Amino acid sequence: MAKLHNYHVLCPLIDQNSFLGVARDELDENVVVTLGRNVVNKYRLSDQKQIGGWTSKDHLTSAVIFDKEQDSYVGVFNKNTIKMWKDDSCSLDKSKKYKFSVNIMKLIPRDSEPSIIIFENGNCASLAYALDNRKTYENKLLVKDSENIVDVACYKIHKTDYICYVIKNSKDSYDIMTCSLRDELGDMEKSKLNKIKVARTDSTNAHVIGKFISIEQNSAVYFMWSDSKITQYDLAKKSWKTIGLVTWISTTTSVSMAWMGNDNLILFGCNTDQDGAIIVAYNVILGVGSCRYPMKMYSENAKLYCFHGRIILEASNHIGMLPFVLEINRNLSSLLGSHEITQDDTMEIANWDTPVNPMFNYPKEVKSLLKLGLTERSMCAQVIAKLVEQDDINKINEIIRKFVDVPESIIAMLLNYAIKKINPSGIDITNHEEVVKLCSIESKPFTLLQYLFGIGFSDAMLIPCLRNGISLDSSMFLLTYILYLLVDSDIKLNSHYESKLIDWCTLLMDSFYQQNLLTKDEKVTHVLKNVQNVVCNLIDQLTAIDNSLPLLHKIVSGKHSEQDDRDTLPYTIELMKI
Repeated sequence: MAKLHNYHVLCPLIDQNSFLGVARDELDENVVVTLGRNVVNKYRLSDQKQIGGWTSKDHLTSAVIFDKEQDSYVGVFNKNTIKMWKDDSCSLDKSKKYKFSVNIMKLIPRDSEPSIIIFENGNCASLAYALDNRKTYENKLLVKDSENIVDVACYKIHKTDYICYVIKNSKDSYDIMTCSLRDELGDMEKSKLNKIKVARTDSTNAHVIGKFISIEQNSAVYFMWSDSKITQYDLAKKSWKTIGLVTWISTTTSVSMAWMGNDNLILFGCNTDQDGAIIVAYNVILGVGSCRYPMKMYSENAKLYCFHGRIILEASNHIGMLPFVLEINRNLSSLLGSHEITQDDTMEIANWDTPVNPMFNYPKEVKSLLKLGLTERSMCAQVIAKLVEQDDINKINEIIRKFVDVPESIIAMLLNYAIKKINPSGIDITNHEEVVKLCSIESKPFTLLQYLFGIGFSDAMLIPCLRNGISLDSSMFLLTYILYLLVDSDIKLNSHYESKLIDWCTLLMDSFYQQNLLTKDEKVTHVLKNVQNVVCNLIDQLTAIDNSLPLLHKIVSGKHSEQDDRDTLPYTIELMKI
């Protein structure tokens, strides 16, 4: 599930028609923005500050990239010339030129291998090989004059490098062309070239309005059609699949697409009311839209990227940035109603030789229930409830870990059961030393509580169970124990578990909101103030880290000196005694 944060302006856009694109820099948190035909700037995403830039008299015709093998920035000028320069270069006009006899379309950077040059005729080559053989490079056409390359990417399958083109012809139909690349040379093995026509198996007259080649997590080509369907062509399996419907985006205009990560696409298009734009995060595995972000202005054929947990978007007069977080362990109940039913016409061959016995490990306590065809939630409820009646906490700690889908009623039951085992009524909850002494005891009930806090749940279903299943005093103890885990405990907590603990604080306060508001109990006030103090302290720590990042960046890059603070002062004040 994706969560989108506040929108920021990364930099103003000189001219939308001459904007060439954004590429990764040497450091992940920096990007190289080719703003126009003569301007290239570097920006740090964490604080949206410009940290470098160059200008050129020659016209850039493709987005500038950083090539790790050459340890240099590389740009295409006047469609047929390559220039390379270092970070400390003052002027691009003095950089050495490498002129080609054929026009260059773009450059594609690769992480662990040389960058690839894509020529307008469809050929390609690694950067080093192309520079050495630029005067004798072949000019054989792989793409017809009536065809245009609209997207291209390099990917790897079983340690073999491939290149993929999405080609559009004069009849507005599309083809996918793939071919393996030769090692070191980076050019195509023409004998293994493969071409696939992009078409739908159904009889609709839908046409393509968005396309994207995904290479980061899975090698596939995604298409969005004018009937709101999204289809996928798997480059490894060479098969088509219908993903689902995106009904929140208008299909009368083009849709921009990019890959967010963790099975999520990001889509930008005009909203259905035709009065603005919308950004949609779409899960291609579940076929659901997990997040939507409305915007005022829509830009036709806007360039869209995802770098370092941020969406980079081309707007009408600026380049925008939208940070996001992907919560892969979030409960799916929050996505109910966010999908549309789709019919996939592709045929699947069933394997009737599947063994009758389940292909997974299961506790012996559910063996008799499996034959009845019960859901996991039902089996969990029956097994755990029986163990609670038997007061077998060792077995509960063992069995509960074997269930993935735990009912909210069972979570509330086990919370109440663990609290009764701990019996916190014998201590003063306002005495910090007594609380720490109790919570630091390693016992089975505390082990059970720690595991329960990490289980996924639905807020709407768990709140009624908590109200009916535990008392206000028990909720105060749970809040106190959560604060102990966050502040005083020696247990190492990962970021996901810490986030779950904060969610539990919110959940417990929501469950007993009226009691917390109306009660005059000093213990309740003390616990709630402790929660506020801990949360404020955590926020202050995040603010301190955010303020320290620019200074740390200068220190790591070796650009910080003691003179910096004095040199950057806009003015000084001197006191004179008259």
